[in-house]
Amino acid sequence: MPSIKLPPAHIIDTPEKLSRMVADLKQQPSIAIDTESNSLHAYQEQVCLVQISTVEKDFLVDPIIVPDLDELGEIFADPAIQKVFHAGDYDLATLKRDFDFEFRNIFDTMLAATALAEPSIGLAALLEKYFGVTIEKKYQRANWGKRPLDPEMLAYAQNDSHYLIRLRDLLSTRLIETGRLENVLEDSAALAKVTLPMKDHEEDFWRVRGVQDLKPAALSLLKQLNHLREQIAMQKDVPPFKVFSDKLMIEVAQTQPRYREELSLLPTFSPAMNRRYGTQIMQVVNAWRKDPQPVKPRKNQRISDREVKLRDALAAWRKEAGEKDGIPSNAVFPRDLLDKIAHQAPQSIHDLEKVMQDYPHRFREYGTQILNLLKRKSK
Repeated sequence: MPSIKLPPAHIIDTPEKLSRMVADLKQQPSIAIDTESNSLHAYQEQVCLVQISTVEKDFLVDPIIVPDLDELGEIFADPAIQKVFHAGDYDLATLKRDFDFEFRNIFDTMLAATALAEPSIGLAALLEKYFGVTIEKKYQRANWGKRPLDPEMLAYAQNDSHYLIRLRDLLSTRLIETGRLENVLEDSAALAKVTLPMKDHEEDFWRVRGVQDLKPAALSLLKQLNHLREQIAMQKDVPPFKVFSDKLMIEVAQTQPRYREELSLLPTFSPAMNRRYGTQIMQVVNAWRKDPQPVKPRKNQRISDREVKLRDALAAWRKEAGEKDGIPSNAVFPRDLLDKIAHQAPQSIHDLEKVMQDYPHRFREYGTQILNLLKRKSK
């Protein structure tokens, strides 16, 4: 358990409690947010708990029991209320996917810790360093979709948002002293804008580890084996990797067995796996052998040599700037912005400003340097 016992959180499990919480949040200048999902335990993951903290209170919102969270949308989109996250890209993506929320005015404490060259930027490390709080990690892979939730799991979840506003305050003071606050606010605003809603789970055999090493025939069989795994996973409501592994499918696709007994000779095919899925796998293999459907090659968007050259030059410039300031290079200049500039290769200050429109502070600070570099490398 955490080394410091917190007052009990307010459990939001009715629409009435949700409305009262939202009324409270509207009066706050800032709130902290975290989420828990069940990605390791369901075929289609979902947000299973939303932790929201103010300076005085902690709320645990249960979207499984209260699925309509539309009232929260006004809070999240309100630019007058700062939303504090730690490594918020995943939380933003899942909240946007499940509830169609929009976010304005966020502050990400991991981005702040990065800009301050903290040796460890994970939340647990920062809480231990600044507050002497030790958090158990045993619930990181827990099934947050089950109900009722264990009280220890709720206490674990409460800690993830409880300290974030205080952590923001501490890091902000240091950011002001070092002149880096504006960079973090800029990166946080961009994070809220550019983070897309996470896609629902899709069947895609190209994501199987090892697929790039397969010949056409094996690739064709792998596609069918992956489809079988998807069907079983959907029926059992579990992630596909909990049915059988990528490595197992690769081995079957490469060896293309004719008899079920051959499955037992494969390194990853245990007797239990053979008993459970051997018949179905052989049915897929035999059906494929009778009608091996060819697979269309995957379209790869090749980056031009010019773009690679510009990207390398920008990366070298960013690294040098980071070393000069004693901070990680991604705190100097976000990687996605670097890639965007290399791809578009603007040749005028006006065009560069348009590419960097979400990063006005970076443009003012580095725009001329970047434009001169682009012109030199484009010759």
